[in-house]
Amino acid sequence: MSGQPPVVWHEAAGYLVRDPYGNQWIDFTSGIVLANAGHAHPRIVDAIRTATESQLLATYAFAQSPRLDLLEKLVSLSPIEDSKAILFSAGTEATECAMMLMRRHGQKIDPAKVGIVSFSGGYHGRTLAASLAGGEASSTDWLDRRQVGHYQIPFPFGPRWPWGRMEDDPTGERAFEACVQQLASQGIQPEHIAGFIGEAVPGWATWPLPHGFAAALMKWAQRHNIIVCFDEVQSGCGRTGRWYGFEHCGVVPDLITLGKGLSSSLPVSAVVGRRAILDDPPPGSMSSTHGGNPVCAAAAMANLQVLQDERLIEASAQTGQLVLRRLQSLKQRYPNHILSIHGVGLFISIHLRCPQTGEPNAALADAIAMEAVQRGVMLFLTGRGFIKIAPPLCIDAHAALEGAQVLEECFDALIPLVD
Repeated sequence: MSGQPPVVWHEAAGYLVRDPYGNQWIDFTSGIVLANAGHAHPRIVDAIRTATESQLLATYAFAQSPRLDLLEKLVSLSPIEDSKAILFSAGTEATECAMMLMRRHGQKIDPAKVGIVSFSGGYHGRTLAASLAGGEASSTDWLDRRQVGHYQIPFPFGPRWPWGRMEDDPTGERAFEACVQQLASQGIQPEHIAGFIGEAVPGWATWPLPHGFAAALMKWAQRHNIIVCFDEVQSGCGRTGRWYGFEHCGVVPDLITLGKGLSSSLPVSAVVGRRAILDDPPPGSMSSTHGGNPVCAAAAMANLQVLQDERLIEASAQTGQLVLRRLQSLKQRYPNHILSIHGVGLFISIHLRCPQTGEPNAALADAIAMEAVQRGVMLFLTGRGFIKIAPPLCIDAHAALEGAQVLEECFDALIPLVD
């Protein structure tokens, strides 16, 4: 647990974090892209307090009002036609459920139709199937993906376009065809693929799937009876300036997974999707000890109402644009060190590169993030050559710009030292 700045979190409220020693930070992390409505929002705290006073702290799979209310709310917010929903605790549970649903659906068509395709470099959780769906394609340190039917394709990340130059394929449609050909060259046919899971706006990239790529993916999936799930654990619930990250891509999937910003507080996750898919498993086969816990469900319900009532999704889009404009001058000042600065809503990343090799510069990115923490802006270390900016959506615009200014000062202080 030693991979982050050595700060003892003592109190967090709104967009501010405090330690026990009188220090305070502007939070550019939201915990870990969690506190979309802000830390300890009064309405969410009140909902939790009321729930704990009701003498109903756990119900397993038995029906209770907070769970039912939250499920109805999630279905009402779903753009997927004829939706149903189910609740869990951690995002990784939702991932596991989604892939189980995919494989059950595939096996009804053909017992061998169990393969799962995902983007390399993504993140979907720490449990078994979630770990197999995430990470790098070359990572076989503990289990070979192909042995258990997991396959990866590159994410169409514009600044590091895996197929030459993005300018030659601006919609990304040809890029998806290249992915299909890549799978075929490895002997992986769509007849043996049950589902696709990926982040429409990956947390590491903060870059939406190009429209042409997304459309080609959906057409391919529909043609071959493959279920598409977009992981919205990080990019959902208003983070990108829209309810869901995939709304930037012009398509609607079969399933979505939610977590983190779904409650801005306690552990709640969900799978939302087409009724026919969620109704497939027999009763009791998707139960979870703490899934839909009444206290957690009350927190999530309050959070969704806050996001709507306080117009925090619109605020995310507006404040994010201000921060992006402020940071763009860094790219002009340090073109050899900065590959790209981009994002949607308050989901922004700065990608650093080594001037000599062009490869991601993890050491410099983490050093700048640590320097920002020392100067009063809370960031987490990614270890992957980028700085991630994801403050609570309620952040005051002036505070967000102050944080961006501090980041600029960190670049100005550290980059001359490595030149």
